[in-house]
Order: sequence, then C-alpha cells, then structure tokens
Amino acid sequence: MMIDYSEYLEGYRDAQAYDLEEGGYDADYPLTAQLARALGGPLLDLACGTGTMAIRMAKLGYEVTGVDIIPEMIELASHKATKQGVSIEWSVADARTFHLQRQFSFIYMLGNAFQHFLIREDQEALLARVRDHLHPEGRFLFGTRHPSLRNLFEARFSEPQMYTMSDGRQYVISEHPEYDPITQIQNYTFQEHWLTPEGLQEKKQYRSALRYVFPQEMEALLFYNGFQIRSCYGNWQQEPLTATSPYMIYVCQRRV
Repeated sequence: MMIDYSEYLEGYRDAQAYDLEEGGYDADYPLTAQLARALGGPLLDLACGTGTMAIRMAKLGYEVTGVDIIPEMIELASHKATKQGVSIEWSVADARTFHLQRQFSFIYMLGNAFQHFLIREDQEALLARVRDHLHPEGRFLFGTRHPSLRNLFEARFSEPQMYTMSDGRQYVISEHPEYDPITQIQNYTFQEHWLTPEGLQEKKQYRSALRYVFPQEMEALLFYNGFQIRSCYGNWQQEPLTATSPYMIYVCQRRV
C-alpha cells in the first residue's frame, strides 16, 4: 500500500521559497548535460520541481517533459520557462503512477528526490514507471544522499538559513533531524519565518522525511526491479563511491 505523502510534501508548496534555496544549484548539470548529449532526446525530468534543469536542457535544444506532484512547483516552472522563451511539456502527476504513453531516451530524477519514497513499495512503483517510460537503449540518472555517518547524524545546517525573497520579505528556515535506524528514515521538523519590511512576522512549522538506502540494498533494489547499473559515483564530479562520499549517483539501463 502506497503512502499518502501530502503531509511530508507541505514544505514544497511555497515554490518561490524552494527556488531561492535550490535554484542556484548546478553541480548536477555537467553529468546531466553529458548524458543528454550522448543519448539525445526526448528527455523526462521526474520530480522536476521549479524546472531549473528542465529549462537548462530545453535551452540546449532538447525536447523536455517535466513531471512533479506539486502543482505550485509546476506553475512556477511553467512561468519561468515562458519568461525564458523555452517550450516544455509540464505535467502534475505522481511519479509512482504517471502514464505519458511514450518512451524517453533519457530520464533523470535530481535533487535527491529518490529519498522522498519512504517505503519499498513506493520505490518499486517509481522504478516500474521509469522502466515503462524508458527506451530500451535509454538511461535513467538519479542521485540520493549516501548514508554516511555525517549525513545520518549531523545536521546539514548548524544555524538557521536566511534568504531575501523577490517581494522584500526575509525568509528564515531552520531544521531539526532525527534518524530512525529501523525504518532508515530521517525525520525532519522545519521552522519557517517570514519577516516583512514592516517588521511583521509569519511562522510555520512542518514535517518532512527522507529515506536512506544503503549501497548493497540499492543494487538489489535496482536489479530486482529490472535495471542494470551502468555507472555509480560518489559525487557529481563522477568520483568513485567511498565510505565518506556525500552521494550515491546511478546511471541505469533497463535489464533485458
């Protein structure tokens, strides 16, 4: 039985705040662009968020489809694409159940989105959808945080993070993580504050959760769901996976 993730995704409803936090990230761009050049289009950007990578790929001339479960994300992504003069097909859909009635040469899921699938049934539902939409010679690229001691037990940010939004508000976010070794889920409690130019303050608290998958577990998960691993890296610079690597990054192909 698949999980209802509405509670865990509440923090993504403010697409502009998300874009401030993540929109400038580009460490994943070189490998994504490299694979796009090797494979050609069409491209499918799963859990595309506010469309940062989809727009970059469309600007390179690729036919791109962007899928995300959060309507606010797709709305902002569409607005950004129009403003930047690129055409992308957007779809609000669940990555576990979507049907686009076509196959893609290259499918990618970035931003560690794989960790939002908290149980094996949801991971397998995602992989089944990817496999059905992936051309037999195509590739699936995705990354997830490596379950190193640092990632599991150290806070990502020791201090609250502050950003200035386009309307002049100050956006401040702090987080409290707690790892459950039995479920392999990192549970987060977030505190958000908005400070307006007039000094008024809005507050919001929400929860999120990330599932950690260990390397040998990931190999089995991919194998038994019809994939073969073509490459595995420990970071976006394509260095080998080691005990201290921050990420586990996979390039996969359908297994015949």
